[in-house]
Amino acid sequence: MARMTKKKKAQINKQLWEKANNTHRQRWQTLSQKGFDFYLNDQLSKREVDQLEEAGMPTFTINRITPIIEIMKYFVTANNPRWKAVGATGDDVDAAQVHSDIADYSWYLSNGKSLYSQVIMDSLTKGVGYFLVDLDKDMDNGLGEVLFKRVDPYDVYVDPASRDFLFRDATFITIRKNLSRSSLI
Repeated sequence: MARMTKKKKAQINKQLWEKANNTHRQRWQTLSQKGFDFYLNDQLSKREVDQLEEAGMPTFTINRITPIIEIMKYFVTANNPRWKAVGATGDDVDAAQVHSDIADYSWYLSNGKSLYSQVIMDSLTKGVGYFLVDLDKDMDNGLGEVLFKRVDPYDVYVDPASRDFLFRDATFITIRKNLSRSSLI
């Protein structure tokens, strides 16, 4: 089988992104951003503020959403999640314990509690939150480490044919981050 060129890979990735960035996803992102703005106390549009000022009405808002979201985030993130690998048979209990220990170590190394808080905030304010398990090859004196990371929900594009709420049936999930030329350099 012939090797795929970088240009061909880029074309395939662009086609997948175009397939995922459909009107349904764009509508979700617009509505989600409005909900996030509402959480940030940006609850009135410029037009609404102008109309209120014209009518001599007050333009301040009493934000009842932000405190509720903060309380929900506190209760969900009060404790770290527990990692527990379970062996399929009785003779792999030790291997399962090693996997549990590695997950705990990676969680600690990644400042998991802070990441968890951010992912929960995304899910409460944007409708979905994502963790990414990644490898940092430069850590541990070049030996590498496995880390948990947070991905902004607006950077994730899922196969629109997926019907499973955890996207287990998705043929692709792509992460697209817009960067400036200077950032890339």
